[in-house]
Amino acid sequence: MRELIKSAKDFKIIPNDFRSSGVFKLLEIAEDYVQIELILPEAADINDYKVDSNVEIFGVNDLGLIYFETKILKREGKILNLAITPDFSIIQRREYSRVGIGSGKVVFKDQSDDFVMYVEDISAGGIKLISKSPLETDKHYALTINLSNNMQINCELQPIRVTQTQYRNKLGYIISGRFVNLENADRIVLVQYAFKIKMEEQNKEHD
Repeated sequence: MRELIKSAKDFKIIPNDFRSSGVFKLLEIAEDYVQIELILPEAADINDYKVDSNVEIFGVNDLGLIYFETKILKREGKILNLAITPDFSIIQRREYSRVGIGSGKVVFKDQSDDFVMYVEDISAGGIKLISKSPLETDKHYALTINLSNNMQINCELQPIRVTQTQYRNKLGYIISGRFVNLENADRIVLVQYAFKIKMEEQNKEHD
């Protein structure tokens, strides 16, 4: 795990309350802990990083996205000591999970709010939706993604396939596209969002 952390960058840390997620700077890798410095959007978010509570960590290296869960051993201000754990996952781009967007919403910058008729699925790599009019495959389109966990992402979409269809007795277009100019931190947000949705689906199946 220590070598993986050394090789990664653009870390995202996620406590139990996802709204207090932030990024961090790696300070030290010791024998049994990793010391980090939190960089949070709001000062009050530090209250969600309690000693003995669990956090999720995402980072990026040459292999893809690194993911693991760990525990906060110590906290002094924004300095945390995290437990070393042998359990981690490497998530490569081809393994991005596609999930529904639930109560979330996708809005294109230069289109009306109702331009998107339906979002079929989303992943850290792209999105599939039905729109009121077609998009061109040789252009990039700015959009805002509001996920159902209240996280917001701004990026661009390059349509790959555009197919005419009928949706609720209205003419529409199936747009399959990939994200471009997506920050690593935002890609990690999408990966974590998909993880949560998949886990919720699995838990419902076992209930």
